Amino acid sequence: MEEEKRKVRIIFTSDVHGNYFPFDFRHTRWGKGSLQRVYAYVAQECQRRPGSTILIDGGDMLQGEPTSYYFNFISQSKSHRVADFCNFIGYDVAVIGNHDLETGHQVFDKFVEDCNYPILGANAIDLNTGEPYFQPYTMLYRSGVKIAVIGFITPAIPHWIPQTVWNDLRFEDIKESAKKWVAKVKEEESPDFIIGLLHSGMDEGIITEEYRENATRETASSVDGFDLILYGHDHASNIEMVENPSGKQVLCINPGSYAHNVAQINIEFTLDANKQVIGHTLRSKLHYIGTVRNQHSQTFRNHFFKDYQHVSRYAAEQLGEFHSDLKIVDAYFGSSSYIDLIQQLQLKVSQADISFAAPLFFNAVIKAGSVKMSDLFNIYRFEDKLYVVKLFGREIKDYLEMSYAAWINQMTSEDDALLQTCPMKSNPNRTGFKNFIFNFDSAAGICYDVDVRKEDGQRIIIKHMADGSPFEPEKLYTCAMTAYRANGGGELLTKGAGLTKEEIDSRIVSTTEHDIRYYLMEFIREQKDIYPAPMNHWKFIPEEWIAKAKAREIDLLFSNYSTEEDDEVLEER
Repeated sequence: MEEEKRKVRIIFTSDVHGNYFPFDFRHTRWGKGSLQRVYAYVAQECQRRPGSTILIDGGDMLQGEPTSYYFNFISQSKSHRVADFCNFIGYDVAVIGNHDLETGHQVFDKFVEDCNYPILGANAIDLNTGEPYFQPYTMLYRSGVKIAVIGFITPAIPHWIPQTVWNDLRFEDIKESAKKWVAKVKEEESPDFIIGLLHSGMDEGIITEEYRENATRETASSVDGFDLILYGHDHASNIEMVENPSGKQVLCINPGSYAHNVAQINIEFTLDANKQVIGHTLRSKLHYIGTVRNQHSQTFRNHFFKDYQHVSRYAAEQLGEFHSDLKIVDAYFGSSSYIDLIQQLQLKVSQADISFAAPLFFNAVIKAGSVKMSDLFNIYRFEDKLYVVKLFGREIKDYLEMSYAAWINQMTSEDDALLQTCPMKSNPNRTGFKNFIFNFDSAAGICYDVDVRKEDGQRIIIKHMADGSPFEPEKLYTCAMTAYRANGGGELLTKGAGLTKEEIDSRIVSTTEHDIRYYLMEFIREQKDIYPAPMNHWKFIPEEWIAKAKAREIDLLFSNYSTEEDDEVLEER
């Protein structure tokens, strides 16, 4: 007999982040992506070529929008509705993401249980058993071909999320875990094709002696055995070939985030006369699905219309009224009504001496007027709890020095640039920030200047506490900050303040029961009328230089830019 060709098609999504319906509840407009459009695309493709398709997700399905918050924490449905959406679409396998774990055991365990397909995580180890907490791999069969999928999650979880959330777990380095599991799967399953499914970006990110946050390139180049790597987490759509230790080129593909695109990989297998796979070829593309509309889209909409209505009512709830605009842009140039609203809330809830907060969106604006529940998701992006941590005065200064060192340049004249900028990774024709904006912490509870003429480490001039009392370098202060920051996120406590992870843990005083957005909701409901205004407790100096730089750099960064494009320039945290 002659050789035979068999075809398998993989459709891959990642980092959906709550985009289940094609409506953007945060901006009250139709959205670009959604699981509804994923279903429309997949159902259409499966009709064209039935029986040969595999649908895979790369994690971070459960967090990011009013929709996900509603189904995680508000909905009274017996099953997790997001699992119902995914089951309806027909996913075959997924990997757990760091933001999925952020929802807590009660939510993510329920989601995993209710999914009719395996959620993988070979390197997330159950401390009670020493075995993977999630299923490490699964075997799929299409067109007479035996395909293994092995899943891995970024091991940087302890750097972002409190241990109480992911209790009884530890996270192994992806590369080392992959070596072990590829060998095990080869020996026990003898697959024809092995897929690595990584919730971990291509490279960069947090790197420690124990692990890499973004380990796709390292894994692809260091581990023999993968025929294809599907990855996510860093929100950067990408198709790239990486050479493995045997000199084989391994396709690594990332569809990007928010279900704007799907990655499609068409594989043609060659089988010999004994039906054994003797080779394969790959073709891949990223397909934008924002314009996909067909009868299948209507089927999904009709099936889950009541859920859509429930989220709509939740997002539209009127909470109170803002009597002035909140503009994130102002936060990059000094004390701002946006950041200071969060600072005041954190000081009120925590009763701490000092509060730290950073921008969580590139350029969102909350207009004066009625405040709806959906607006809270434009003010506060994450489900962070609020922590109180003890820091000495000198550590607070060092913390701030590191924050501003990543934020601003040293200026020698009024013509120099204030902000550290560079071409955006996602769009090199646009200018963005060189470093992550969610690490641009300013402080409240103290009054200080930031002298832009000084070098890194010498800019912060703390004048006194907000009540006028002296600020003392050797005094221990209580400091309110997010769970992300209190667990070492952004390294402001470690590299900045100089604390070890163990020292940070010993300095934690308390944590809130609910997330910060919940307390913001309660605050607005209680106050009804909110008059956002900057506290003007800190500023860049010399002020005349900053005024000129602000005029230039607002135009550079934000001209011809819609605030509704925020998601496209957000980096993963």
